[in-house]
Amino acid sequence: MKEKAIMGDHRLHILADDAELVERVRQGETAAYDRLFDRHYQKVYNFALRLAGDRDQAEDIAQTAFIRAYESLGHLLDGQAFLKYLYRIVINQVRDRARQRQRKPLIGFLDLLSKRSAPEDPPEPVEFADRSLDPERLTAQKAQNEALTEAIARLPLEFREPLVLHHLQQMDLKGIAELTGVPEGTVKSRLGRARQRLRETMRPWVEIGGEYE
Repeated sequence: MKEKAIMGDHRLHILADDAELVERVRQGETAAYDRLFDRHYQKVYNFALRLAGDRDQAEDIAQTAFIRAYESLGHLLDGQAFLKYLYRIVINQVRDRARQRQRKPLIGFLDLLSKRSAPEDPPEPVEFADRSLDPERLTAQKAQNEALTEAIARLPLEFREPLVLHHLQQMDLKGIAELTGVPEGTVKSRLGRARQRLRETMRPWVEIGGEYE
């Protein structure tokens, strides 16, 4: 019977939404927070990696975000917004570290343009029979990647944040404004300026187009 009860609790944790799990944590169920951690850690880590540009830093930032979120869970009014709460903590940590080290975090080229997220996923195998992936083409693509990575590295963090949130996290302007604490109009302006700078820098390599809505 006890084993069945444990299995039942486990299923409830899997099926429960964030709001329910947050409420259970507030009631003292630490296992519910384990479920929140399992559900969102990879997303938080990926987000931290794209802003910080370093795997060790990203891991430390992600783990710290969960610790701080747990300690301040009583301040979260909407449990369903738990993931955004974690993102906000990550942003604040990256901002603090950037100020302390007086350098800009990096974002990889492939992370910016592709919609793929998991950093541990192995790269697709190179099929040299495919002419579009011959060594000469791959060498040129590598140079392009490095050029865009360098261009992004020169962007101020205030431009980099909306760029990552909009193009990688699929957030609209309103969501970015709420998460970063910046007015929506300012978010749109910064995103536009970030895209414009990339266009100017990368014109010889790639045309970066699209709207900001």
